[in-house]
Amino acid sequence: MSQELYSPGPQNSPFGLLNTNAQGSFYGTNSGFSAEESNLIQKAIKEAIFDAAPAQYDALKLAFSKSPKEYGSDEFEYLETTFGRNPLEVAANAGVVAPSAGNQVTQTVTVTAGSLQYASIDLIVSYPDGSEGVIQAITGSDLTIGSLTSAGLPALTAGQTFAIRSTIEGDGMDTFSVYQRTETITRYNYVQFFMRAKRWAKVELQKHINQGTTNYLDVDKKIKMKQLRVDLFASYFNGTKGEYKIANNIIAKSMGGIFPTMVEAGSLTANPTVSGLQAAFEKLAFATNFKAEGGTRFIYATDEMCHEFSKIYKQPGLRYEPNNEIANLKLRRIELGTQNWVLVPCELFRENSVFPDAWKNRILCLDVESIRPVKMKGLPTYEVGSTLDRRNNGTRENYQDWYCGAQLSLEFNNPLGCFYIDVQ
Repeated sequence: MSQELYSPGPQNSPFGLLNTNAQGSFYGTNSGFSAEESNLIQKAIKEAIFDAAPAQYDALKLAFSKSPKEYGSDEFEYLETTFGRNPLEVAANAGVVAPSAGNQVTQTVTVTAGSLQYASIDLIVSYPDGSEGVIQAITGSDLTIGSLTSAGLPALTAGQTFAIRSTIEGDGMDTFSVYQRTETITRYNYVQFFMRAKRWAKVELQKHINQGTTNYLDVDKKIKMKQLRVDLFASYFNGTKGEYKIANNIIAKSMGGIFPTMVEAGSLTANPTVSGLQAAFEKLAFATNFKAEGGTRFIYATDEMCHEFSKIYKQPGLRYEPNNEIANLKLRRIELGTQNWVLVPCELFRENSVFPDAWKNRILCLDVESIRPVKMKGLPTYEVGSTLDRRNNGTRENYQDWYCGAQLSLEFNNPLGCFYIDVQ
């Protein structure tokens, strides 16, 4: 081993602080004094790798608070019953019919084809102005409506609607007039399968085990599992139902998520500015209030959009004393009449790598009780594992794969009891 003379003192080459840097030191590239590296000291690296990824999963936790419903296949149908009555829409203008004392007058009204399935003789209908009549006959798309004795019937314009007040029966009849069967809507969805994996060569993996200076192996697994959760989150809210041809011409099914199902079903929507958010929200909330009195629905939106609700409903009523140091604008629940609305922040809605840009200002107002996760029977909801490790277990592969996977779909029974708002 050779010896080298040097003059004692700080920063004397080649042993001073300027040259006492670990291999791969950042200082070697930043220094203006040609700093050198040494293999005599270890690079200082914090052992625990900090996780800086978004961590808001309250919405997914809420979704999976219910145990998944199981079906025997990766595709399934479910039926939804309707309210059982619908307004009758006028298809063409009808003129006013003057009253005749002591007599009943009639009016011929043409309705839309979609309204005919809800029309029947002996139904009392209410006109837009509050007048009433009874359906006496149906010919094609034309309804013959009779008035009350001594009453007339008002004019109608295309697009107006009749409300169905009730059926009516007279004494001594030998027939039934109103025959109805329960109408159902058939909906369907696919179970989607998810998978993320990583591969370690034999020597590479053992080197990390033997020489690793951080918790990289553990962090890498956790990140894979977190990304799988993000896959589930994005698909649960925004998955499009259909079929893909993936690698090697393999066919795979994609699940339908909450928002595309709402669009397909025709859920109510609005596009207000921030100043019009309150009016739009309250109008749609009352228009979709199909739950029992006191029922709870949920508002899913970014923290910023939830804060707008706080400014609408809480900020105007806040009062402060001189020594107050905290402005508490957090709002958890909104009560409208008999309705309860719970706010659920979803910060991942603003993450452009997960959702399209429009989701930053999108507010989903949902009846969560009508939404349930679905899985295929006989297969696990989640699976984590690894392939056979190396050749000593009888495989030819000189590597090991670690994987995490899942399956998910949903059953959404009441999309018309939900709505969404895109704030401009």
